[in-house]
Amino acid sequence: MFELTISTCKSKSGDISYILEKLRGPIKNMKGVLVCEEFDGRVKLALAVCDEKKDYLLSLVFDAISEAIIRDYKEEYLSKHLRLKINSKVTESAFIRALTMFDKSADKEIIKKSLTVSDEILIDSLYHFRLWELEKRWKEIAELVSENSGYLLMSGTFMELMKFLIVTSESEEAEIHLHQCGQNVYGENSQGKQVFSFKFENGENGILSVLSELIWLAPEKIVIHNDLNLSDVTDYILTLFDGKVSVMK
Repeated sequence: MFELTISTCKSKSGDISYILEKLRGPIKNMKGVLVCEEFDGRVKLALAVCDEKKDYLLSLVFDAISEAIIRDYKEEYLSKHLRLKINSKVTESAFIRALTMFDKSADKEIIKKSLTVSDEILIDSLYHFRLWELEKRWKEIAELVSENSGYLLMSGTFMELMKFLIVTSESEEAEIHLHQCGQNVYGENSQGKQVFSFKFENGENGILSVLSELIWLAPEKIVIHNDLNLSDVTDYILTLFDGKVSVMK
């Protein structure tokens, strides 16, 4: 039996939650064991599969950890270091998320090269002590965008840059169908599997929640069904995902 533990500090428990959701299905199919617990200020995810599944499990684990670090640490770094003069919270946050996805494949390769097989993988320690190359890359991106943000905004090309970042992002789902049921907004893939769901909050936070999910998933096609009665959300999606959206009448 091959066993592995992934852990991080309590303040970064969201990373473990993301990895848990990514691995839950595959490990169930492998008839493995998956246990999550909090102990001594750290959140731990313990995994176990038969020895024959070890290499496959590690490939899934390394990919999930890499994705979690990009989604959390990269977005956090860019949010802190980007200097943008945008009056819209939705536009600024959506841009940071789109920039987080930029060149994701290269970021993941750097992270995977630093991952080694051990009894326990400490995500926070890995990031702070072994992934300095990532912050160097992200610093260059933040400085380049910050230095040119004034021109981008004045010339009207800022939105075009954001749309380019979104369109060229690595896709996780080929197709997403957007629905609304009461106060809940949810997305399904082309097989009808629900990929996200949440209670919609009126205002900018609600719009941003929907956009954030779509930017992460970077679908090739978005289908907005007629049960989604949120015109502001639809308008933003049509603007940012230009050419990828179909609206059901």
